[in-house]
Amino acid sequence: MAPPIDILLPGRRETAVLLLHGLTGTPLEMQTLGEALAEEGYTVHIPLLPGRGTCPDDMDGLCWEDWMQAALHAYDTLAVEHGRVVVGGLSAGGTMTLDLALRRDPAALLLYAAVLSVSHRGAYLAPYVWRLVRRWPSPPTDMVEPNDLLQCYDPAPVRAMSELITGIGRVRGQLGRIGVPALVAHSVQDRFVPVASAEEIAARLGGPVEKLIIDGSGHAITADVKRAEVAQATRTFLRKHLAPARQPRSVSAILSGAAARVTTRRRPLARAS
Repeated sequence: MAPPIDILLPGRRETAVLLLHGLTGTPLEMQTLGEALAEEGYTVHIPLLPGRGTCPDDMDGLCWEDWMQAALHAYDTLAVEHGRVVVGGLSAGGTMTLDLALRRDPAALLLYAAVLSVSHRGAYLAPYVWRLVRRWPSPPTDMVEPNDLLQCYDPAPVRAMSELITGIGRVRGQLGRIGVPALVAHSVQDRFVPVASAEEIAARLGGPVEKLIIDGSGHAITADVKRAEVAQATRTFLRKHLAPARQPRSVSAILSGAAARVTTRRRPLARAS
């Protein structure tokens, strides 16, 4: 497993972006995307979530709320110095992004292969068996362009999957409350999370949604072969939905405009008696 890494890329804009990595991955999954957004001037933070980047045992004592408290702290820290914060996440990080949007007021959401359902039906047994079965072999990667630096826990901690199921249950029925713009991106070749998950998220969200369906990538679309395409689509989405707000005119400008209208208004002609 790669050593723990927490990525912070400073920017010049008033908007910051918080990116959350996958279930047992690390911030390296989001690095290419983060660097592309930093080039646009956004401050980008990709925190290492609790229990990741070390060993599977470190996730056994953590629940969904432990993960969320770390994400909320990262969001609140960015919000102190930035007028707007965009939140995005890959896989389980996408599910966390949805939960965060229910507790805070992000400017927009970036959802990459966000999990609202799981392809392997056995995963739904995790909440019932994790105390007895602590580890399960991780499935082979579905990445088209594998990267040895992008390592997840193997064997995987079963409790982590159990907590993800908990998170899915928390957000699914409340998606309509989320009214901010959202980019929903997914690969049709994703072997771990069905594309139907993206369709359901897009249909249930209460705000404007743009869908990006990728062909020729694995589950980790922010790090796989189509990562540049995903990054470009993300930049385009943010340019569209985070356009600077129209500044209100000053009082003096308003008064000047009113005076001009008064001086140019013609008096009605007097009628002959």
